[in-house]
Amino acid sequence: MSDEVHRPGQPGYIHPRARRERAHFSSDFWLEDEDPEEIIARDEATTTRLGVDPQEMARKMAWAVKLSRQKEHYCKTFTQNRFTISSAYYRMMVWCPLCEREGGNGELLIIDNVTGEELYFPLMMPHLVSVHHFFESPRSSYRVEPEQAHRALTHFDTPEDFVYPSTKKE
Repeated sequence: MSDEVHRPGQPGYIHPRARRERAHFSSDFWLEDEDPEEIIARDEATTTRLGVDPQEMARKMAWAVKLSRQKEHYCKTFTQNRFTISSAYYRMMVWCPLCEREGGNGELLIIDNVTGEELYFPLMMPHLVSVHHFFESPRSSYRVEPEQAHRALTHFDTPEDFVYPSTKKE
């Protein structure tokens, strides 16, 4: 069951921009002296070493995004089973730098209330991970570390009938 978060002594809304330790990093997907193909190769090696399917990881992130877009959760903090999810949406759309077919306009924070693991990601991340196996530059403030995503999403359940990316044409 999903409920709004209203804990005594805590704010009713947790802004998803939780990665303040990366605030001094670049906002670019990759820097001029970096090759995105090399970043992708390293990230694929990491997911292989972890035994993680990038498609399943992207599917879990996409499910959290879908939940956050529901009217009762939009730009709010809410709970979903053992997780706290918080989203922020913006007017500006950022397009995928690798294919320009998909975009994102916000940020999400998922907190596993049992383990304390947190995962912050821009809303384009499910596309980047699913289609390109790209988690962004290690020097980007928006990078998702595959290990962190794996730890944070291990217990995040998605309905079996939820397909990402969607096979239906819109």
